[in-house]
Amino acid sequence: MVWNNEVCAVNSANQRLCVWAGVLAVALFFLAFWPLLHMIPPWSPLETASAIGERYQKNTTSIRTGSVLLLLAAALLAPFFAVIATQMMRIEGRFAALSFTQILAGAGVYIFIATPALIFSVAAFRPDRSSELTLMLNDLAWIIFVMAYSPAVVQNLAIGFAILSDVNPEPVFPRWVGYFNLWVGILFAPGGMITFFKMGPFAWNGVIAFWIPACVFSIWFIVMAPALFKAIDQQARACQFE
Repeated sequence: MVWNNEVCAVNSANQRLCVWAGVLAVALFFLAFWPLLHMIPPWSPLETASAIGERYQKNTTSIRTGSVLLLLAAALLAPFFAVIATQMMRIEGRFAALSFTQILAGAGVYIFIATPALIFSVAAFRPDRSSELTLMLNDLAWIIFVMAYSPAVVQNLAIGFAILSDVNPEPVFPRWVGYFNLWVGILFAPGGMITFFKMGPFAWNGVIAFWIPACVFSIWFIVMAPALFKAIDQQARACQFE
């Protein structure tokens, strides 16, 4: 029993560390996009090639640094998603289709955050290149970052459906967290519309396509981190009596 208690304690500590990694990721996202990339608020799709080229020329080092931090932030999402999957498996058991869906969709989220970071870095790597080429790279980065909504939608729907299917006497997560995740998934979807708009609420800097998903993304961590800590504590208590 002493050995079992030690294993439970180490497992719980590792899971808590992974949750804190996700919290750190959010802080790095903010630091990367605002003071370093200078992309909060997002640059307008209507800006000219010369204006975009000038932005990269004036902020070359800052944008490169922001890209590096954005890559780190994306990587720190992995342990956070892993804890979610671990707790989802407590709901689903051996045949954890939704848990695996969440993990695979989370990998897609990482790819569609890391790829724009690399493209921002490419655009800043040779700031003296043609402004038209810099504009194209900037368009590519923003369209991938905002428009690639589908993995995040699938991920949150998987989490929501898993939570709502929980039949344990003591549920792993409160049911409202399941409904919250379903709504988060729905609110991420408008990002897919940016290919049709260069201005207005559905542009990549618009209220519906960018600001609402960005705020929802931040709120999601505020909700999920405490919920995960409580689930980890619940698991630790159960583990000690096994």
